[in-house]
Amino acid sequence: MNPLDGVKNYQVYYGHPTAAILKDMQNYDLVIIEPLHYTKAQVEQIKARGTKVLGYISVMEVATWNTGLMSKLQSGDFFTRNGQRVHYSEWDSYLTNIASPHFQGLLLTEIQNQVVAKGIDGVFMDTVGDIDNEHLNNPTVLKQQRDGLVNFLKQARARYGEIAMVQNWGFDTLETSTAPYVDGIMWESFNADTIKSDAWSQNMIKKLQAVDAKHSVKTLTISTRLSADSHKLAKDSGFIHFHEADAYVNWNAGLVTRTQDTTPAPVAVAPTTKPAETTTTKPAATTTTKPATTTATKPTTTTATKPATTTTTKPAETTTTKPATTTATKPTTTTATKPTTTTATKPAATTTTKPVTETATKPVTKPVSAPKADASTDKPTESKEKEKADWKQEKKDKKEKKKAKKHAKKHAKKHAGKHSSSNDHHAAKGNMCGKVKHKTAGFLNFFKF
Repeated sequence: MNPLDGVKNYQVYYGHPTAAILKDMQNYDLVIIEPLHYTKAQVEQIKARGTKVLGYISVMEVATWNTGLMSKLQSGDFFTRNGQRVHYSEWDSYLTNIASPHFQGLLLTEIQNQVVAKGIDGVFMDTVGDIDNEHLNNPTVLKQQRDGLVNFLKQARARYGEIAMVQNWGFDTLETSTAPYVDGIMWESFNADTIKSDAWSQNMIKKLQAVDAKHSVKTLTISTRLSADSHKLAKDSGFIHFHEADAYVNWNAGLVTRTQDTTPAPVAVAPTTKPAETTTTKPAATTTTKPATTTATKPTTTTATKPATTTTTKPAETTTTKPATTTATKPTTTTATKPTTTTATKPAATTTTKPVTETATKPVTKPVSAPKADASTDKPTESKEKEKADWKQEKKDKKEKKKAKKHAKKHAKKHAGKHSSSNDHHAAKGNMCGKVKHKTAGFLNFFKF
């Protein structure tokens, strides 16, 4: 049984949780989070009503800001080409060598500490798509990296049982190697205006449907444009959809409402006019876009609710929408054109693997309004000092929020560039890996999945 069975809606969020966010997460069938931000007790709260939780890890890249992980890496954990490490200047990260047993061990330890120990149901493995992007033109290295990933997945299964595993991108790798070992795959940039008119995308939908029929691998999609149209296209294809427009750093509150009774009929609620404000920024290297790329497994299957894809109504009004019945079309096996990716010369030394979760950063404290002076108190000095401390904290929080917003925009911009839509996916496939750099440490370090 696939732990994603019964999941009808989900959300990706890499920021710090608040009490309101933790409560709202209970309305979803699935949430993908940055595990460094959460305690075991908070995870249990999210799961109290059956919500499944996946934790982000980055498999095929390691960021330089993640000094904790970088200090543990050996030379063989980095992938090298012509004797040089492959560096992504836009992310300031390095391509890793998943074939390295040492690096596989680091990732397994990360899963133990950040996922299993906290009661998280599984892992969302970001940057898996790097395997196809970087090595498709070198069959020998491609096989080596795919075999390394499969070995890592087998070890994770052996150690941690039936935890849920979802990879981000890497469609060819899924079809040829990982389908028997994963429960899902994420397709970021699933925008209806591109998908409907693109032959490569239409063919890929059929291939993913075929993989699901054979191996029970669910497809999670994310759109950044045309929410309603993209959601309908995903549902018609038998996929699980989420519309993301702010780089995974803001919690989109009120999108779904779970009914109190046992009836499965979901109730769609119009999103609130103002999204829940969080005091955190987004992690890099992980995560799923990039959060799909980015960091998970599942608890018991719960009643599914339908994510809101309806036109916004007055905040006070709720519009109940009848969930569309998804008619699963029999997948037809088609020959997908191999994406033309980077021309990779045979690496002199094949060493690299993707870093795991980044070091945790201290969450930003929510600004507190300065208390009014109490006329009845005889401690004016203490009150004055508290006002001063609160003012300083508020000023500090505003500064952090400004930084967070700036980096969220920067992240969204480079994410859009990485997954820019094209009428010819054959030419763009090499740049379609969902590398969302959204780890906690990354975000508070200016966004460096």
